[in-house]
Amino acid sequence: MYKKIIFPLAILLMLSLCSCTNQEIGSDKADNKFIKSVWITYYELSEFTKGRDEETFSKTINSAFETLSKKGFNRVTVQVRPFADAFYKSSYFPTSAYFSGVQGSEMTYDPLDIIVSIAHKHNLSIEAWINPYRVSSNTDFDELADSNIALSWKDTDNVIVCDGGIYFNPASNEVNELILNGIKEITQNYEVDSICFDDYFYPSSSKKIDSNSYKNYTKNGGEMNLDDWRRDNVNRMVKSVYKAVKSVNENVTFGISPAANIENDYSSLYADVELWSKEKGYVDYICPQIYFGFQNENQPFMKTAKTWAQMADCDLYVALPLYKQGAEDEFAGDQGFNEFVNNNNIISRQFTYLTKLDNVSGIYVFSYSSLGDNDETNNLYSAMQKSSV
Repeated sequence: MYKKIIFPLAILLMLSLCSCTNQEIGSDKADNKFIKSVWITYYELSEFTKGRDEETFSKTINSAFETLSKKGFNRVTVQVRPFADAFYKSSYFPTSAYFSGVQGSEMTYDPLDIIVSIAHKHNLSIEAWINPYRVSSNTDFDELADSNIALSWKDTDNVIVCDGGIYFNPASNEVNELILNGIKEITQNYEVDSICFDDYFYPSSSKKIDSNSYKNYTKNGGEMNLDDWRRDNVNRMVKSVYKAVKSVNENVTFGISPAANIENDYSSLYADVELWSKEKGYVDYICPQIYFGFQNENQPFMKTAKTWAQMADCDLYVALPLYKQGAEDEFAGDQGFNEFVNNNNIISRQFTYLTKLDNVSGIYVFSYSSLGDNDETNNLYSAMQKSSV
């Protein structure tokens, strides 16, 4: 998931009456609930928790969620486990460094428990957003808490260390068990409505990162090539997580938010999004991060959204790039470079387009700190409140 500078959290203020139009033929989805979620990242959640006691945290979250509900959102997707550490009381993962500044510090209150209660109070479904494999964004094990299991797994095949940081090894049965236990813990202990995995899977396509694991696989008679074996490792994890979620509560949904480039997901991240989207038993929904404008020369928004809509047999949500408002779009080509600079209604137009596109069941806005008293945000609020979905 893209990272950005945090804006002040005194946001979500005035609603403009600006409208937008769309030419796509279709009908609003009035029969089924159209999901309208906002991502709350770990660094945004940190702004709520750092230096705040339980009472202050609760009041701040209550104010934020009340506003989100009034503006038209019906779900919040909160990043409660970003780096093998947790914004909740866990038996498997230490307290997140972003809770108070130090990984493994005492958790004086349980943020997720409060978040769940307040979200439901304001008729918002609550989704626990998790990075299953990511341990750290750097390679320094000394920064991990003594209770972080990755520290005890240093120099073993349970972890992968590469330029991008430290990751759990998807080939490891112990890792898979840890992920499953973590998922069961959340679904058993908290009344979450959904679980979401982020787009981090294999951190590199280098053959070196898991050479020992692959050698052991072939020595034991394995016949898949390296790429297929890696995809199979991730597939087995995804399928086992889906089963684990349903074994605890069949009403809790499980989904994944991959990058928008399907081929890159498949060949570089070893994420077989087409399989997950088409075959039962992997996910309830898929939410590609279509962080492009209409004029993007490489992956124009409408074309990319249609590609996913035509592929997915599960529920399809689309993540939208509110964080790009007013900024140059570096990789959009000459035509799309200034699209977000020159227009203040792109996200609202994308929302309206998606409500009329067959097989799309919702939108996720990235991210909370991008919501503010500005034209782009106010146009989105207006579009959501005027829509029949």
